[in-house]
Amino acid sequence: MSGAASRRKGNTWELQVCQLLRDHGWSAQTSRAIRGGTQHGADLVTDAPVDIEAKNQQRIDLAGWVDQAVHQSSGRRPAAVFIKRRQRPPAEAYVVMRADQYLQLLKQADRA
Repeated sequence: MSGAASRRKGNTWELQVCQLLRDHGWSAQTSRAIRGGTQHGADLVTDAPVDIEAKNQQRIDLAGWVDQAVHQSSGRRPAAVFIKRRQRPPAEAYVVMRADQYLQLLKQADRA
């Protein structure tokens, strides 16, 4: 797949994850939309309590993706990776994050 086609595939997935978040009450935009086409930091800008990376790739690299998400969040919030599943709707994506950050989210939810 060409670089442009791969970027389009990734951009489409980011938009689908944004819509999924909005459908569940969170605001969400791609960081490209906010930063005029350039991207740095998390893939999505949202008021959800996590920074989100969106991945739509055939080759799985969980550790690398989670490390990237954590690095880009700079410790501000827990970081999660939304991984597209082939032939499945966005609501059936996998979400991966470090255990310590997941436990942090559970504590926040318990206090709410």
